[in-house]
Amino acid sequence: MKQVLSYLTPAGAARLGVPLLLSLVLAACSSSSLIDYRGGAFEDDIEVEKTSLSLVEGGLPQARAVLKNDTSKDLKFEYKFVWLDTEGVPLDETDRPWRPAKLSGKDRMTVTGTAPFDRARRFQIQIREPQEIKK
Repeated sequence: MKQVLSYLTPAGAARLGVPLLLSLVLAACSSSSLIDYRGGAFEDDIEVEKTSLSLVEGGLPQARAVLKNDTSKDLKFEYKFVWLDTEGVPLDETDRPWRPAKLSGKDRMTVTGTAPFDRARRFQIQIREPQEIKK
């Protein structure tokens, strides 16, 4: 299994009195993972290569992640960002839409997500196989 990481957002760090520089330090003992392979799909195929965090207008955290396809085949999948509070509890898991994506073999793509709440402290990227649209 690939190593997955969780990060504290700059806004969360500022509210906790932690210097901004330290806000990008890994939360190594966190119970939540940076990526959740829903149903195990793509666990050996897609990895998060790097991430960054910034604040957008209004003080909302925005995450940017580079996803890497470790296989030589094209992959179609869906992803979404889920934002977590200081305890790792999801703030919006059911409200966020799944976004379709295609990642060519051995390629990389950058995905971004902006938290809907300024109380979001960490994030998780969920990845799953594409779902059929129900009419």
